Amino acid sequence: MARSSLSLICCTLLLLTLALSVKAEVSVTASTNQGRVGQPFELQIESAQFRSIIGGPQLGPLQQDFQIHSNKSVYLTEKRAGRTVFIARWTLSLSPKRAGSLQIPAIEVKQEWSQPQNIQVQPKPRPKAKPLILKALLNSPTAYQGGVINLSVKLYYNLALQSAELTQPKIEGARVELFGDQQSYTETLGSQNYQVIEQQYLVQADSAGRHLIPALHFNGTDGRGSAIAIESKPVEFNIMPLPNGLSAQPQLVASEVQLQQQWLQSFDNLRAGDTLTRSITLTAHGVPAQWLPDIQLANSDGVSVYPQTAQLQQHSVNGVLVSRKQIDFKLLLTQPGKQHLSEVSLHWWDSVGDKPQTAQLQAANILVQPFIGEAQDQEPSSLSSTNPKPDLLSTPSSSSQQDTQWQAWVWAGIALICALGWSLSVQRSKRLELELNTVQRAKTQEPVTAEPVHANNPHNTFSDLSEACHLNDPELAYHCLFEWATAHWPGMRVNSLADIEALANDPTLSYLLKNLEHQLSDPSDSWHGDLLLERLSRIRQQSRQSSSRQDGIRVAISD
Repeated sequence: MARSSLSLICCTLLLLTLALSVKAEVSVTASTNQGRVGQPFELQIESAQFRSIIGGPQLGPLQQDFQIHSNKSVYLTEKRAGRTVFIARWTLSLSPKRAGSLQIPAIEVKQEWSQPQNIQVQPKPRPKAKPLILKALLNSPTAYQGGVINLSVKLYYNLALQSAELTQPKIEGARVELFGDQQSYTETLGSQNYQVIEQQYLVQADSAGRHLIPALHFNGTDGRGSAIAIESKPVEFNIMPLPNGLSAQPQLVASEVQLQQQWLQSFDNLRAGDTLTRSITLTAHGVPAQWLPDIQLANSDGVSVYPQTAQLQQHSVNGVLVSRKQIDFKLLLTQPGKQHLSEVSLHWWDSVGDKPQTAQLQAANILVQPFIGEAQDQEPSSLSSTNPKPDLLSTPSSSSQQDTQWQAWVWAGIALICALGWSLSVQRSKRLELELNTVQRAKTQEPVTAEPVHANNPHNTFSDLSEACHLNDPELAYHCLFEWATAHWPGMRVNSLADIEALANDPTLSYLLKNLEHQLSDPSDSWHGDLLLERLSRIRQQSRQSSSRQDGIRVAISD
């Protein structure tokens, strides 16, 4: 009885031992205990149970710190202590999401859990910084036809440079203009600090369609004298055509356009022979000053237009290019009566609002009186026709009126004599100053072996006249004009401005001479000597051409 009990106890212990040896278990094995952020490694999960395993491990806690890339599974069976054991094995490829000491958590398979494990993860290594980077960047990949695109060329470098050479952008079918000065600064690019050299350009394409900015090349030498080179990536941009059916073709494409005008003289008391200056300023945003269109003013029957040289300005305001083009138009009034000064219109395309716009200046109407000499000639006849001459014998106050008129004439004569004396003294002093300057210039020049230069040489007298006109000095110009005319038409009578008018036979010069005469009698108005000088220069040129033709004829005859 005792033996049978002892045998029963031994069998029971043996069965318990066998049962423990095949107890279900979950094991986790990592291919490494040292990892790096973003670098994959393998993790093997294995489960052994007495019954078939359906499903897989619960991987949710694992995905908190690790990214799973793949999951492969294998199912096996084997005999343990006379019993069939089902084995499932999962092989994962995963990578750490962050650096530090991470834990592979306990993983559940069919209510059985693995033991957690620790893994040390290093941060992701920084990529090796490039010593040179060249970039071509556009502020916008598209623009309207006639519009401007900003191109920035940036050279990033973190090494010493002995020499540097960068090719300038050349774009087929487009013009390129430098914009601003070269800039130097520091910038962080991909966690790496670089020294940057930047140059901006303005690009305007001639035709619609796609255009290519070819690769730009940089060549230089580093601090050790070794040659280095790099190139940028090609960049494309698209030019869109303006919409069809526009009432007027735009002369300019910009983000903002303004037209302003200023009259430099008053419209009061204008006479034939006077000049007006109409100053027109065109302001545009985003367009270089050299690319701004010209402003045109047409001549009329009573007004001759003389455009002056345009004045260009441009500067940057908060990164926006602001350009100005100012043109002064000198208007010579050639006929009395009502004169119409036409309006000015500029059609442009608003690149911000995507619509056509028109900048406009208002027209002006002026009343031009006859030339002062003509007006004085007409006044007596008009007075005699409207106001009969009073009977001096029958009028009691005729003697007193006659005395008053006589006194007025006396005082007017005295004032005229004083004015002439002052005018001659000023004219003489300026003439002496001009002659002294001429003598000093002659001293500084080398002696000429040719024939001596006489005072009545047309070239010398015209030089003096030119200087007087540039000084806008009517009195000095009046004096020099007679000297030049005497030398230009030798043997002819030149005693008055009327003689010069007759010899020149030029209607425009006649009004300019009347303007000069009016200025001498009323020096309160401004006088522009450049108009007179321009007309006289044209007359000299015509005379030379006529003389050369006559010389050619004489040579042909003598041959």
